[in-house]
Amino acid sequence: MNQPYVLPETLTSQYQSQGYISLEAICPAEEVAQIRQTLMRLFENRVGYEEGAQYDFASRDDPDKPQTFPSLHDPSHYAPELLKTVYHQRALAIAKQLLGEDAALYGEHALLKPARVGPETPWHQDEAFRSPDFEYRELSIWLALQPVGEVNGCMQFIPGSHRYDVLKHRSPGNDKTLHPLECCDEFPRELAVPVPLPAGGCTVHDMRTLHYTGPNTSDAPRLAYILIFNVPPTYKPGLRRFDWLEGRRTDSQMRKREWHRRGGIAVEIARRLPRARLTNGKWVAWAAIRAMSKVWSRPR
Repeated sequence: MNQPYVLPETLTSQYQSQGYISLEAICPAEEVAQIRQTLMRLFENRVGYEEGAQYDFASRDDPDKPQTFPSLHDPSHYAPELLKTVYHQRALAIAKQLLGEDAALYGEHALLKPARVGPETPWHQDEAFRSPDFEYRELSIWLALQPVGEVNGCMQFIPGSHRYDVLKHRSPGNDKTLHPLECCDEFPRELAVPVPLPAGGCTVHDMRTLHYTGPNTSDAPRLAYILIFNVPPTYKPGLRRFDWLEGRRTDSQMRKREWHRRGGIAVEIARRLPRARLTNGKWVAWAAIRAMSKVWSRPR
């Protein structure tokens, strides 16, 4: 019988005080190899590109050129076996322990930094990417699929920054066609803590914790698989304003919109419906409000 996965109290206390923790192993070595093989296949075949799910995280998309920083949202839409893993089972258990029993999977993200050319990911808070009309409780679990250190872009954190408000962000070069956001506010960068990991190790961080990964200067690609969990957000229209999100239009967003118009919306609903939390009124309310807010905010 599988034993429940429980974080020791020392780690839960560290998470509350520092805004992040790390684990040396969250899943078996053979599973790490399987996940890596699956994700590399999806990247090599540019799966999800026409739907806007795969894109270049650092540059404008050009289908005729190699991607500088391939990124894929919700890879389990194309490889459902990814959510039948020990990694997912244990990640969900961690999320429930840190966020509460209402915690559930919000999304996934696979990030591939090519050997020697994979660029940095700027300092940012994940909440800066979210709608400012909601209050959130969210965390991300970042799985290393090979050993990671500063030479190939391990995670780095500012301890205690989860207690900050959402700081000011901007698009790199103020180019709102690009995917990254970078924090352009003042914060103590000199306190940054790199977190090297073995293959199969992971970090867990709060959505307000400032974090960064450096470029991959090694001779091998660096691949990470992130699972994002939250509890039902609370709708508070007009709560705040994130001007860095206004007018933001990436190439992948435009491809996704066109795919929806061609009938892709039905495919997306079919993919998401089995995961819908229809027995929980809080989740149903959030899904409905979120869907309506997206409709009304869409450019006409």
